[in-house]
Amino acid sequence: MKLTFRQIDAFKTVIQTGSITEAAKLLGISQPAVSRLIADLEEHLGFKLLQRGGRTLTPTVEARLLVEEVERALSGLERIKDAADMIRRFRHARLNIITTAAFSTMIAPPLIREFSNRFPEAAVTLEVGAADDAVMWRVSQDFDFGITTGGFLPAGMNSLPLVDRDALCVVPEDHPLASHSVIRPKDLADLSFVSYRRESQTRFEIDRVFEEAGVERRMLYEARTTNAICRLVANGLGASIIGTVDATQAAMAGCKALAFEPAIPFSAMLIWSQHRPVSAVAETFLEVVNDYRG
Repeated sequence: MKLTFRQIDAFKTVIQTGSITEAAKLLGISQPAVSRLIADLEEHLGFKLLQRGGRTLTPTVEARLLVEEVERALSGLERIKDAADMIRRFRHARLNIITTAAFSTMIAPPLIREFSNRFPEAAVTLEVGAADDAVMWRVSQDFDFGITTGGFLPAGMNSLPLVDRDALCVVPEDHPLASHSVIRPKDLADLSFVSYRRESQTRFEIDRVFEEAGVERRMLYEARTTNAICRLVANGLGASIIGTVDATQAAMAGCKALAFEPAIPFSAMLIWSQHRPVSAVAETFLEVVNDYRG
C-alpha cells in the first residue's frame, strides 16, 4: 500500500482536533472516510496511531513522534509554496539596467514603469553610464540590459530597436529662428549652441554634419541629458539638436522644436549579452519592452 498525502493530512487533522468528527468537518469528508484513511496509514506504518476509549481518542507514543516529523515536512512544503509564490511575483528579484545619460530621463523610465505595473514587487536598478561603449562593456560584464545609441553593435550582443527617428532642432520660443519651418546648419552659424557631452555618440553625429557643411557654432554649453539641454535652450543659452524622443513637457516649456536638414538619424536600442543566461525576470522585461514598442 502506498503512503498518500491524504492519509498524512487526515492523521495530522485528527491529532490537532482530537476527534474523527471534527477532522471530517475540517477536511470536508465523511467520518468513515477519515477512519479508513487512519486505518490504511496504520497498516502501512505497521503500528497503531490512536488509542480509542469510548468517545476519546488518544495518540500513541509512536503517533506523537510521527506528528513532529509530519509538521516539519508540511512546514517544508509551505516554504516551497511560499518560495514559488515569491518567484511567480518576482519578489526579491532584481533587474539591472544601465543607460547612457541621453536616454536616462526619457526611454528608460517609461519602460521601467511598464515593467513595474506588471510586477510591482520586483526591484529595478537603473545606472547611468558615461558613454555608449562604457554601457556596452558593463552589459557584457554584469548588467541585464543596456540602452544605447543605435548603430554599432559589438559581437556577442543581442539588440532590440527602441527608437528610429530624425533629430530635431530646438530654439527658444522667442528666438528669430522659431518662425522657420526647417532649420539648416547655416542658420546656426556663429550662434551659441548647447551640445550633448563629448562622449555621446549623438554629439559625434551632430558635429559631423556641421563639419561637412563647413559651419562654425559657438560651443559654450554642454549637458548629459536631453531634458537638461532643453532647459538650457529655454533659458536663452542657445539652440541645439536633440533626438526626437519626447522630452518631458516641463523640459520643453519655452522651447520650439523644428525639423532639421540634412536629416540626422537618431536611434536607440536595448542590448543584452549573448554569453549569459537570461533570467526569468529579464525574459519578462523583454516581453514588456516588445509590448511597449508595439
